[in-house]
Amino acid sequence: MPELPEVETVRKELESLVVGKTVAKAILLRDKNLTSDKDFFLAHIQGAAIVNMARKGKCLRFDFDNGYCLYSHLRMEGKYFLYPQDEPYGKFDLLVLNFTDGTSLRYNDVRKFGTFYFDELANQDDAPFSKLGPEPFDVDGAYLLKAWNKKTTPVKIALLDQTVISGIGNIYDSEILFATKIHPNTPVKDLSLEQCDAIVEAAKEILGKAIEEGGSTIRSYHHQGIDGMFQLQLSAYGKKGEPCPRCGRPIHVVFMGGRSSYFCPTCQVDPSGKFILGVTGPIHSGKSSLSSYLESLGYLHFDADKVASSLYDKPAIRKGVKAILGSQSYIGNSLNRTYVRDVLAKSKDKKKKLQSYLYPFVKEEARRFIDKAKKGSRILLDVPLLFDAEMDELCTYTILVDAPLELRIARLEAENRPTEQLAKLNKEYKLESAKKKADFILNNDGSLDDLYRAYDALHFED
Repeated sequence: MPELPEVETVRKELESLVVGKTVAKAILLRDKNLTSDKDFFLAHIQGAAIVNMARKGKCLRFDFDNGYCLYSHLRMEGKYFLYPQDEPYGKFDLLVLNFTDGTSLRYNDVRKFGTFYFDELANQDDAPFSKLGPEPFDVDGAYLLKAWNKKTTPVKIALLDQTVISGIGNIYDSEILFATKIHPNTPVKDLSLEQCDAIVEAAKEILGKAIEEGGSTIRSYHHQGIDGMFQLQLSAYGKKGEPCPRCGRPIHVVFMGGRSSYFCPTCQVDPSGKFILGVTGPIHSGKSSLSSYLESLGYLHFDADKVASSLYDKPAIRKGVKAILGSQSYIGNSLNRTYVRDVLAKSKDKKKKLQSYLYPFVKEEARRFIDKAKKGSRILLDVPLLFDAEMDELCTYTILVDAPLELRIARLEAENRPTEQLAKLNKEYKLESAKKKADFILNNDGSLDDLYRAYDALHFED
């Protein structure tokens, strides 16, 4: 989504392109995007000349010489392009302003989320600008301290509230929090005046630099063929798994309020003081051995397999399992494990549905486990399908324990266990995908002491 620097880049470009031009005709190609009266808009914009381009936060404003103005919010992917009037409309053009000089300004929006509002400039009470808080350039730390007083909202989410402070979006709040070494989950009521001052100063510096570079061209955001260059200077956003520029540990990402937040768990310490390590790996890779070692080091152990097994006894879960696997999946109130094993072995579809059904319940139990732990606790989330269940979002760091397939099978044979079925489960484990997502990979192709030494070398206990 275009944020303050990107919208300021658009404003400056439009200022050079359209200020002084007179509207011969406005064409609204999609009525839903105009939030004010259509007939009023079409009648009063015709014959008006653009005299100024303004911006507040992420909202643009076209000022006309007749006292009216057009507010424009680009939302996710809105863009403006200036063409000759005989240029055919694009598939995603939503608004057209044809000027008397033969040029045509087109608003193009693939997702069609952008909005327009037209009114007299003097009528500010209902205008989009009136709903926006001040920009970072116009406040100090004391303002944020007062605005956030007693609020438990995580600072990540609070910085996105445009009614308190406008212009900051998902990219730049990750960068601001990284620069200030503040964890995104910190409740804003717990921030000191010094931290609020640091946030404002970092916002001013980062947004200022981004404006100089024309913003950040991320994914599909472009304007008038211009690519911003600030993405080359990003320290945290989009850097999952890459070394932190300060400490060298991997940059992590969590999702809060449906938005991604990139941060360094080492430099940006969780305010709860809890260190949460997610451990995963295919069958007989050594995951359980590492988990036992971590328990000996004082980690509180959350065993996802045991939790999932206990869930089957709950009445609400029982109903859902029967809907997926059939009524035969239970004998009375007890899980018919032999039947369930057979069904899951024969049907990948039912297995996938069952896992998708159980994942949220297991994840919620993990949240409760974490919440109950004392401040400063070290917590182990032992989850075979950590990434499929999206439980990596709960972790400070994640470790994948791996071993060659031949070695895993040999370990099974040494225990006289059914290698054919377990080899099939190993094959189903999304190993390559897990390797890409894990913060650290420990190769368990030697002794257990070698595995423990590999863990110790990560220096989590330092």
